[in-house]
Amino acid sequence: MDANSIRYRHRQSGDATIVVIPAHSHYVHQMERCHQMAYGYAPGNGDSEDMTADKYAHHLRVFPEGQFIALDTRTDTVVGVATSMRLHLPHHPSYLGTWAEITGDG
Repeated sequence: MDANSIRYRHRQSGDATIVVIPAHSHYVHQMERCHQMAYGYAPGNGDSEDMTADKYAHHLRVFPEGQFIALDTRTDTVVGVATSMRLHLPHHPSYLGTWAEITGDG
């Protein structure tokens, strides 16, 4: 499935202005900013847990079906981000680590 080929079809009643759609590379900088605001970190602080525009672009190349945004259609502004990944991990608690460790820095 190519998530970026899916067009949003309005399914909400009323005058909803926030829609959830598959993420697109056009929005990676806004996705980064949304993540910064949600987790309270400054741009470029070098923390491996931070999601950057480059990391979001990489996620879209690797697993586009798992990336979504909440978009304010009035302003074409990203107001929410959902990031997911699929990987096979052994069912052993000692294997689990931080997001950065499990994903190789995102």
